Amino acid sequence: MAGASIHATSGSSSVDEMRLALDQVMPVVRVSADAADRAGRLPDEVVQALRSTGINRMVIPAELGGIGASMLDVVDVTETVAAVDGSTAWCALLGAGSNLFAGYLPRSGAELVFADPDEPSATMFAPEGRLVPAEGGYRLSGRWPFTSNCRHSTWIGLGALPAGVDAPGPSQPVRVAFVRAADLQIEDTWSSAGLRATGSHHVTARGVLVEHDHWCTFGRDPWADGVPWRVPIVTMFVPFLAAVTLGIARGAIDVVAQQVEGRSARRGQLTDDPAGLADLAIADARLRGARAWLREVLLEVHAVAARGEPISPALQARSCIAAQEANDTAVATTLTAHRLAGAAAAYHGNPLLRAVNDVLAARQHLMLAHQHRSELAKAVLGLDVRYPPFVV
Repeated sequence: MAGASIHATSGSSSVDEMRLALDQVMPVVRVSADAADRAGRLPDEVVQALRSTGINRMVIPAELGGIGASMLDVVDVTETVAAVDGSTAWCALLGAGSNLFAGYLPRSGAELVFADPDEPSATMFAPEGRLVPAEGGYRLSGRWPFTSNCRHSTWIGLGALPAGVDAPGPSQPVRVAFVRAADLQIEDTWSSAGLRATGSHHVTARGVLVEHDHWCTFGRDPWADGVPWRVPIVTMFVPFLAAVTLGIARGAIDVVAQQVEGRSARRGQLTDDPAGLADLAIADARLRGARAWLREVLLEVHAVAARGEPISPALQARSCIAAQEANDTAVATTLTAHRLAGAAAAYHGNPLLRAVNDVLAARQHLMLAHQHRSELAKAVLGLDVRYPPFVV
C-alpha cells in the first residue's frame, strides 16, 4: 500500500485549484452558517463541499496525496473561510491541520489512517489517555475535552502517555494515538456561546486497540520531508488558530463596510458619525498590521525550514507571540465592528453577533492564552529557555 495511487482523486491536486474550488463553496458555507450554529454541528453538505475542494490535502505528505501547501497558504485559506463563518473555519483548519500527522505516524500506519487524503481528521494533544501494552499494540483509555471536529472525522488522534506515567517529560514525551471515531464515545458536552458548530465535545476511550503503527511521538521523528515536518508543531499550529480569529474579524469589518455603502435616509447612520467612522478605519488598520506581522514571521519560519536549518527558540517564540497578538487584535476589531453595527446586531442569527461569540470562544484556546507570554518573551530576548510545547 504505497504511493498516491491508493488515494481517491476527488480533491484538488494543487493549491491554486484548491483556492478556486474553495471560492465556489463559500456560498454554501454562508447560507448554512446560522443553521449549523443552531444545530451544533456542520451540515453534511458543508463537510462534503469542503472535502471536494482538496482543503484536507494541504499538509499531507505528497507521497500520500498532499498538495504541498505552505504555512501562508493554510493561513490564507483559513482566513477566507473564517470571514464567512468561524465554526466552519475552525473545523476546516483542525480537520486539515490534524492531517499533518500523516508525516509522523509510521508510514505503514499513515497509509491506512490517511488512505483518503480528502478525509478530515481531529486531534486533541493533551495527554489525558494511558496506553497499556496489549497483543497487537496498546489499549488506550482516557477522556479528552475540546475534541473539535470529532463529529466530522473518521479518525481522531489523542494525546496519551504509557500507563504509570503521570506527566510528560524528556524521557516520556506525549504520544498521539490514532483511533477510529466509531470506537470512541462522543459525549454531548459542547454547550458554548461561540464556535457552536465545531462539536468540540469530550470523547472517551475504554480500552480501544491502538495498533503498533497507529501512534507517534508528538513532533518527533517524521518520515516525511518538507517544510511542515521541519517546523515544530506548535510553531505552526498557534498561527493557524490565530488565522481563524483574523478571518472572523475581517468578515465583521466587511459586514459593517457594506452597511456604510448601503446607507439609507434613516437618521443615525454610521456615515453620519465621524467618530464611528474613525473607529472603523483604525480597527481595520490595526487588524491589517497584526496580520502583516504574523505573515512576516511565518515567511521567516518557512525560509529557515526550507534551508533545512532548525527553527531557533527565539523564532519559535516570536511565531507564538505574533499569533497571540493577532488574536487579541482580531477580538478587539470584531467587538468594534459589532458596536458600530447598531441595534440589529443584537439579534440571534445576525452574522456580527455570531462573529463576536465565535471570536471570544476562539480566544479562550489554551495556546492563545496570555499566561505563556513571560516565558515566550524570555526566548524572544535570547535567554536560554525551553518551554514545551511552545519552545522546544
